[in-house]
Amino acid sequence: MGLKQIIRQQKILESGAVEAMLELPGEPMIYSIKYSIGNRSHHAQYFRNAKWKSLLKCFFRAFMKTEVPVVLNVTFYLTPPEKEKISARELKSEKRPAVRSFELCEYLLSFLELLMHVLINSYRQVVKIETAKFYSANPRTVFKFMRYEEHVYLQNKDTNNSQGQASDKARQVRKSVQPKQPEHGRVKKVRNKAVERCEATTN
Repeated sequence: MGLKQIIRQQKILESGAVEAMLELPGEPMIYSIKYSIGNRSHHAQYFRNAKWKSLLKCFFRAFMKTEVPVVLNVTFYLTPPEKEKISARELKSEKRPAVRSFELCEYLLSFLELLMHVLINSYRQVVKIETAKFYSANPRTVFKFMRYEEHVYLQNKDTNNSQGQASDKARQVRKSVQPKQPEHGRVKKVRNKAVERCEATTN
């Protein structure tokens, strides 16, 4: 990597651009949607998901080299089924886990398909995924996408050397809890002199 590329990447990291989060409105689609291959007709959800591809290219940097590792952080907000009893307040908080929805992998596989040949060229590039699904009155998909190096940078950006600090803390734990006594030597000398005087008087 050239010097200009290193400087540019560092500026991106320092500006916080890698922390950018994109929100895609609409009910997240599942992976196993049935459609007729012979007639080349796709489900409406297929086109709804595909229309975001141009937006992804504008919002995130693409890493088309297959050896570049990337990290994905995605949360799916889903409309609860009719049988699910959930209060309006709980629905608004968006903290109720979506247990009665489709499997998390169904949504995740569909989402990864959206990234394919748009931001990445191989599924193997994704080395870490943080994902969750919750009920919401506003169904949508919210996600972050970055290089693995950027992910590590964001984890450690509040410390200059997290490993060094961790080692310092470990050393502090191993230190003795016995308090230092700088006056100990002087007290010992005084006691010795007192013993000598006592022995002199007895003799």
